[in-house]
Amino acid sequence: MHSRVAAIGIAISVAAATALAQQGPPSFRLTWVDRQGVRTPIGPLPPGTFAPRLSPDGRRVAFDAGGSIWIADLTNLAAARRVAPGQFPMWSADGRRLLFTGVYGFQMYWQAADGSGEPERIIDAETTRAPESWSMALGLVSYITLTGSGDYDIWTFSPADRSQRALIAEPTSAQMGSRFSPDGRWIAYQSNETGQFEVYVEPFPRSGTRVRVSDAGGERPVWSPDGREIFYDRGATLYMAGFTPAPSPSASRPVALPISGFIQSTGRRLWDLSPDGTRFLMMFP
Repeated sequence: MHSRVAAIGIAISVAAATALAQQGPPSFRLTWVDRQGVRTPIGPLPPGTFAPRLSPDGRRVAFDAGGSIWIADLTNLAAARRVAPGQFPMWSADGRRLLFTGVYGFQMYWQAADGSGEPERIIDAETTRAPESWSMALGLVSYITLTGSGDYDIWTFSPADRSQRALIAEPTSAQMGSRFSPDGRWIAYQSNETGQFEVYVEPFPRSGTRVRVSDAGGERPVWSPDGREIFYDRGATLYMAGFTPAPSPSASRPVALPISGFIQSTGRRLWDLSPDGTRFLMMFP
């Protein structure tokens, strides 16, 4: 295990890009989908592509495939370049860095998004699993840990002082899919403490108040840019609920959007929202 994780520091070669292209016929088609369900294909992605994430400017996509982190311009997916070995990429709020975990999901790293320099290990704990949200307003990163069978917890990491703190941790259940609101005042996440995953919102810092957003199961919440909507998926269908922060936080009854059939497995979110909130980046067979 450690030999593969140590490979984070190796030089990146042209052969890596060739290897990506030679994995075989594309398994997925990266696609824009607007709120009405209209699809606009972007291009093919290689087999094994996982967790595509849009850059803050909406022009690039990061993803993992074949045990490595890749970046591609949305206008030329075929020219994807390899950044480093790893998985579960996430952009920094300013788009200058990528956070990711090692090939086996242990320890967290970051590296310049242009591929310069070498990855730097910033969290050295074998419970670390994946970065989830970076709040510009708070200067904090949320990420998940795994401390037992199915016992995922949400922690925060401060890039300023490298401190780590537990945020949401319920023993013997899973809290994950965390996402800070654009203003940093709220955090949305999913928890299966009731026996199935539901989406919740709490103030940040936590006050004991909690609002349930989903009404019959839901996972992988994402905020709209104005913080007034929350999107989540259930059964390969996308849902939307309105969120009102004041005078007391509340969520409207969720409605199914005419968007379904996209690729989504259990665990990490495989779709993303454009920076302007008008369309979704998804993968289809």
